[in-house]
Amino acid sequence: MKRENLEQNLKEATSSLLEMAKNSCWNKISDNTRYLISEIKNDELNALDKRKERKRENNKKISKSLEQISSELKDIYENLYDINLYIYKSEKNNTIIEIQYYPKSSLESEFYETVKNNEPMLHCKIGIPPGYNGKKEKFDVNWELN
Repeated sequence: MKRENLEQNLKEATSSLLEMAKNSCWNKISDNTRYLISEIKNDELNALDKRKERKRENNKKISKSLEQISSELKDIYENLYDINLYIYKSEKNNTIIEIQYYPKSSLESEFYETVKNNEPMLHCKIGIPPGYNGKKEKFDVNWELN
């Protein structure tokens, strides 16, 4: 993903993410989107504690437009290793998408040297509830928020 295509790639990834959610979740998923941005940090927290911390941090943030988020990511583009889009919260008329990024500067030095000139990767992901084993039934997209 090149810097000049970043916003367009994020827009396309958003469409893919929303489609994935509509196919997997019973909620009405709004196409009216706003965004949050978060750095993925290397820590020792377990999955439950990570979800709690993520919720606590995100509740302090103000959602932004895709243009605003794209601008922020372009500012740190050279340090981006991986970008992941998740649905943070979906309501009837609004879907908040969290864009999590992993900086190259957090990589181990030996690996960093092999990827320092690579363009960032882009992924869309939907959090799967614990105990869900791929059944045909749909789940609540907001399950992580309790």
